[in-house]
Amino acid sequence: MIEYEFIDMSDSPPGGWKIKVPKTGVEFKHYDFRAISNAYKSHCNANGILLSPNWQEEFLSEMCKQNPHWGRKCRPAIANTMKRRRLSLTAVLSFLNMLRAWAQSTLSGKAAFVSQEEAERRAGICANCPFNTTLQFSCGACMGAVLTLIHGILGKRKTDLDNSLGACLICSCSLKAAVHVPVDVQREGLNEELKNDFDEIKYCWKRVEK
Repeated sequence: MIEYEFIDMSDSPPGGWKIKVPKTGVEFKHYDFRAISNAYKSHCNANGILLSPNWQEEFLSEMCKQNPHWGRKCRPAIANTMKRRRLSLTAVLSFLNMLRAWAQSTLSGKAAFVSQEEAERRAGICANCPFNTTLQFSCGACMGAVLTLIHGILGKRKTDLDNSLGACLICSCSLKAAVHVPVDVQREGLNEELKNDFDEIKYCWKRVEK
């Protein structure tokens, strides 16, 4: 199954090519793609592991899956079919106002925000997601309003990857804010089409297992 695509074959990824063969546990490392792909193919043939006609694409996909630190050098294959929506200032402000109203009225005893560890985990996923785009608007006052709302909701909460977080091209949420807020709160503000889109993205922390 091809879950990921490697974007630029002209350069090796950070730390070089690396894969552990799922069926045998044998690990291969090399800075030359041809060398590691030939070694992988020979190993599979010697161990009776059948390779499909698209084995190289599957090979690259498996390496991306095993090496999340390669970051944006890998792109989820679903990104080619998933609908990208135009980033909307109205949608961003609507999302932030919804979070502000929720945060101000939280009296149920539930934690208003997820743990720092969970926020960092989510930020790592979003930072490398192809649906993460720059959160910027030509109107300086508009951008100022967005940043003021984010600060008003989060206070001093941050992640190590804040500089890599923008807005989501599926729902226009501000990722700097979204990574700190419980999923059920955010999904309440989504229509069924958006919920279904998130549920199709297997690596997304906003999806719900069906």
